[in-house]
Amino acid sequence: MLSQRLLEFSLVGAEWVLWVIVGLSVISLMMIGDRLFFYARTRERLGELEPRLREALVRRDYAAAHTVLAGDSLIRNVLRAGIDLIRTGHGPEAVEQVMLSALVKERIRYDRRLTALATIGNNAPFVGLFGTVLGIIEAFHALGQMGAASGSANSFVMGAIGEALIATAAGIVVAIPAVAAYNFAKGHVVGRAKQAEALMRSMLAGLGRPVAPASGQG
Repeated sequence: MLSQRLLEFSLVGAEWVLWVIVGLSVISLMMIGDRLFFYARTRERLGELEPRLREALVRRDYAAAHTVLAGDSLIRNVLRAGIDLIRTGHGPEAVEQVMLSALVKERIRYDRRLTALATIGNNAPFVGLFGTVLGIIEAFHALGQMGAASGSANSFVMGAIGEALIATAAGIVVAIPAVAAYNFAKGHVVGRAKQAEALMRSMLAGLGRPVAPASGQG
């Protein structure tokens, strides 16, 4: 009884699986576009940011450092959280903790949608393979109904299997850009986080330096 019901389900065919793959492809492309736009909008411009920030920190001019860090990006948001706390008189330990907390929040924001993208990339080939299996089951069931000796039956089966294999190919086509985009995005986020950590350490080290005495003091 159960096998008969499963056979009836299998005979629905693989076309609906192809529509599922098309839907996954659209979702994947939307997520890739969203992340690319977000990363481009929040690009760091470290070549401009780092020298100006170091200059302000050497002078202990935290108002200028805050101005340098204006804007929305992972590094700017993390370091600005530390600068804001320094300006209220907190010590290096508190500043480090608040920047680490800000870094965690930024990582969550930058990693958003990547898990779903990886899920699509990893499972799209299996969805396509499922469609292929359904198509082959339908083809061989039709072959049994038409009679294996019939030449037209053989032609029908070969055509049906060819169509079923399209589902596997479609699943692979969806998976490749999704996995590539996921790997690129994860590497991009990790790189930004490492740059933020390096600047955090540099800023915290500067807090421990004694302030040079003003000229004219004994």
